[in-house]
Amino acid sequence: MAKILVALEEKCTFVDDLITVTKDLFPEASEHLFYAFVVKDLAYTSNISNFVKESALVDNLPGGIEHFSDENIKKTKVISSFEKSCKNEYIRYQFYNDFKITTHELVKQTTYADLLIISYEIFLNHVTKKPDTSILYQLLKGSRCPVMIIPEGLKPVKNIILTYDGKESSVFAIRAFSNLFSQTVKDKVATVLTVTPKAEEEIKNEKFLLELVKEHFNNVGVQLLTGSSTSHEILNFAESVEDSLVIMGAYGRSTISNLIIPSVARRIIEKRRIPLFIAHR
Repeated sequence: MAKILVALEEKCTFVDDLITVTKDLFPEASEHLFYAFVVKDLAYTSNISNFVKESALVDNLPGGIEHFSDENIKKTKVISSFEKSCKNEYIRYQFYNDFKITTHELVKQTTYADLLIISYEIFLNHVTKKPDTSILYQLLKGSRCPVMIIPEGLKPVKNIILTYDGKESSVFAIRAFSNLFSQTVKDKVATVLTVTPKAEEEIKNEKFLLELVKEHFNNVGVQLLTGSSTSHEILNFAESVEDSLVIMGAYGRSTISNLIIPSVARRIIEKRRIPLFIAHR
């Protein structure tokens, strides 16, 4: 059993993508708890709480939601969509308090969870139409559990890409992913992907890594790519195979280091094209 945090956002399409992930990676969904919250710290009225407790309440109240702002109406619809989807798929779920949460509180919640699932659009600034990456990076660096970021229109995963740079952090991420999903992804195609600046370089400790990976996956391959931009090579490879999910280790570096060399994960996140699983100690 696992406790999965779910960050709901204004688009109902995220609920559809979340159900796709759940049915694909958590086939026994009733055994896990999906703990949902709305990311933006809004002052929700008690009517929304009542609405979630009784999913048909607003439909039965003439003009019941007319006094809500457009934003609250959108979020109420998303909450309702999530609740109905969970019931249809027999998914166990709970909602966080009154559906308002700060980034600080969210990071705290990750200490007591096995996984956090968010959308690439979750921190979209609806004024500039651009993601508020500062909050997203703060969350990724502070999270105490693995984070899965999914793009809109997600399909069931067919290829697992296990990125490996020879460091313990990447092995930690591979192990974290395998421990969470080994029973459901063991028959999917898994590729250990390493990017090096020179073609003659070898994969460090390849034998030991493959021994670990083969305990969790039945179909394992190794891909060694050469290039000066690791993020570019990972993205190209991920998009060259069908329905991929990329697994990565420790997110980012120190703040000072990131000013000089942007992390590989940061560049991939900015493209917002592929599902990404990030885990760090």
